[in-house]
Amino acid sequence: MALPSSTPAPQPDPDLQTGLQYLRAGWFDRAEPLFRAALGRYGERPDILHYLAVCLSQRGALAEAEAMWRKALAKDPNEPMLSYNLGLVARRQGRLDEAARRFRDTIRRTPAHVEARLALASIYMDMGRFAAAERELGEFVTNLDTAIQQPGGEGLKPLQARARNMLGYALYRMGHFSPAIEVLDMAMVDAGEDAARRGQILGDRALALGGLGHFDEAIAEAGRALTLAPDSPNLNHVTGFVLYHAGRPSDAIAPIRRALELDPAFAAALKTLALAQAAAGQADEAVDLLHRALRANPRDRDAVLQLSNLHIERQEFAEALEALEAHVKAAPDDVQALNNQALALRGLKRFEEARRALKRASRLASDDPLVLTNLGRVLVDLGRAAEARTLHEHALRGLPGDPRLLTHYGACLAALGERDKARETLDSALAADPNNAEALAFRTSLDT
Repeated sequence: MALPSSTPAPQPDPDLQTGLQYLRAGWFDRAEPLFRAALGRYGERPDILHYLAVCLSQRGALAEAEAMWRKALAKDPNEPMLSYNLGLVARRQGRLDEAARRFRDTIRRTPAHVEARLALASIYMDMGRFAAAERELGEFVTNLDTAIQQPGGEGLKPLQARARNMLGYALYRMGHFSPAIEVLDMAMVDAGEDAARRGQILGDRALALGGLGHFDEAIAEAGRALTLAPDSPNLNHVTGFVLYHAGRPSDAIAPIRRALELDPAFAAALKTLALAQAAAGQADEAVDLLHRALRANPRDRDAVLQLSNLHIERQEFAEALEALEAHVKAAPDDVQALNNQALALRGLKRFEEARRALKRASRLASDDPLVLTNLGRVLVDLGRAAEARTLHEHALRGLPGDPRLLTHYGACLAALGERDKARETLDSALAADPNNAEALAFRTSLDT
């Protein structure tokens, strides 16, 4: 962490001088007692509080470090480095809204604070606010382009490579795959011979290529990235992620496991590995992994939804409800969670409860095809197929030709006695997905 601009005591202090030397060398355990001694002599001076907070944060005493930085900021409210470090410690403790506020405050006080701007964009991505990150990074990249053209600006290219890399990833997460590749290609030029940055850019480029469905290119690009940084947890995960989405889940398992060997707390890798294992027929292992992810972070929404989906696929409906219970209470307007809860309730034949959950979800997302089709299925279960028909037709306008939706519509038509139209609809579902067991069962029943 950088040191603040506050000046030390008028007279040189041996403890402070030696402590700063240790701090700059990264010997935080040696620096801490020296700063504590100085604090005892000079009282709660902002600069000493800051130095001590840096040492505390480095050994994981985040609450104590935060208290020191808060005291320092109260005494020196115009020092941007203090608000910046409070943002960093809030982020490490998972308080993302507060971290964003601290970074914005730092930028307000010091508009040229590069690290605060990039940290704010990164926080937005952590929060899933990719459009906000894209706006922040787009402005930053434009300003940096201007600065690079000035005399002596060539040295800013590594910073521009980093910013463009982040911007390309934000665009990828927004589903703008081709623009992401264009930005990442520019980042590669700015990166020069920096192997670590080039590897990261290639990894994000592989993700964008996968988003376009160019899986052979994506796999090759991920391989090139790994050549540059074979011990990168992120790039091993990217390789597995691309292989999984390319329809090669068994091949995806080894690189994702390698990512977790390198970083056992890599939450995204745990969830991708669970997806790959489930697709490769290792569902028990996938369930164990998702429970591991939730032990690390019980509020991990993606892990909750993934675990409940897996239980529903295995017809473990009570287990799915249990996995969802705390999350639905905490986030009663989460449409996907309500949808999964309803599927589990339907599996337990608790049709009226399932209907209520889906009705709430449909009010929150009136055009969501999966919510609409599932509400239609429950209405058929309740003997209300006439009401269900319009829901299925609405759903199919959102996802025309989807074999799941066609199957549910065909079952509804059969319940209404329109057997010829039901056969035609189910035949369309099977043409789109010949392995659709549910459609095949309904279609067979119409001929018996």
